[in-house]
Amino acid sequence: MPDPQQSKTFNRARADFLTGAGVTALWVLTRLLMLRIFTLPNASYITGDVRYYHYWLTAAHIPVQEMLREYPVPVIWGMRTLLWASGGSDANYFLGLFVVAMIVLDAIMTLALWRYGHRVGALWWILFVMAIGPLMWFRFDMVPAVSMGLAALWFRRHPSACGVAVAVGAAIKLWPALLILPMIGRTRAAVRRVVAFAISGAALALGSLAAAGLTRSLSPLTWQSDRGLQIESIPATVPMLQRAFSAPDQYLVALSTFNAYEISGPGVPDWLNLSSVAMVLAVAAAALIGWITWSRGGLSHRQAVLGAAVIIGGLIVANKTLSPQYFIWWGAPVAVLLDRFGGEADWPRRRLDRVGRICLGIAGALFATGLLTQCIYPLSYGHIISPTPAGWATGLLVLRNLMAVVTLGMCVWGLVASLRTGSAVNADRVRRISPLEKTV
Repeated sequence: MPDPQQSKTFNRARADFLTGAGVTALWVLTRLLMLRIFTLPNASYITGDVRYYHYWLTAAHIPVQEMLREYPVPVIWGMRTLLWASGGSDANYFLGLFVVAMIVLDAIMTLALWRYGHRVGALWWILFVMAIGPLMWFRFDMVPAVSMGLAALWFRRHPSACGVAVAVGAAIKLWPALLILPMIGRTRAAVRRVVAFAISGAALALGSLAAAGLTRSLSPLTWQSDRGLQIESIPATVPMLQRAFSAPDQYLVALSTFNAYEISGPGVPDWLNLSSVAMVLAVAAAALIGWITWSRGGLSHRQAVLGAAVIIGGLIVANKTLSPQYFIWWGAPVAVLLDRFGGEADWPRRRLDRVGRICLGIAGALFATGLLTQCIYPLSYGHIISPTPAGWATGLLVLRNLMAVVTLGMCVWGLVASLRTGSAVNADRVRRISPLEKTV
């Protein structure tokens, strides 16, 4: 007589296999669609940044102190590893290996979300990366994004690995160092996160100092501070809109020495100053989140990920520079928000609470932001930077920027609602629920 339990286990395994096969097929089909978009005439030029990396890496007699000064030194270590693996001299081999590395990271994030029970998040991530488009294969921003995504997944399950992941993200883009603030606390797990972050971050910082010196280690910060108002940034929205309806010579859009299109003209200095103020407020908001975290003894898993989403969104919206690939940073923690967290009592199994519904809204708004971003770059970028810009293309840019602001507002709303409905995390509660952390 068949064992009912064994039959039930077999049926569950078969269902999981079929579901996993469907998700794999979706991942493959969406990536093939991205490949098709890449072959379009107005999209194939997005390889320029990778070729720029290869040029500097293979330039003769260029010391590391002078190489790719806009990026932290660990970025060069990773690039040189790819250069060595590709054989060095041929830019096409380097380009191909770079793309493969980003695709592998994309797959790792999808698999990690699926493996840790974030099934809706895995599906959303697959679609969100497709929405941003093949640009994600030709920028290394997938590295800090996956680092932040893994940190969000490992917050409770692997606190030390979580801290290391935040440190790796900070080594690549600097700003992710702020994401440790929602993860501090007085619990044993929080201490492990902070200690692992501090040790890993210190090791990477000391390695950078030893390899390139203090000036080169700080050059990404000075590079950023000297830049003008990039046309895709949220503070540039009004000047770009005015440019679309003004005389051709009133506003100038040109490629700057920082390899970015910047706008100059009436009122632009005021928007630059406003951006500087907004960045101060964004960093202050991150510090406030850290203070709230500490005063409450720590945040729940969902609260911490919402805090990370607020910090990332604040930095993107306030910054005077914005490149389309930046939105992938936001996508990783949002993907984690779309499922119930293991060991958490504040996310019902059968129906979403108020914060859960807000998280769904965040995911929808960010998906629309990502899709508009691809429509802007690369598909209609030429119509935006043209001396006679197309009104419809500028309209897409304005709409995308408004959606980014809406997404940030929803992240703030979700965090505030979660803090109001949730309780502080203390050591006794963590010990009590820790056995449940093994389930998702």
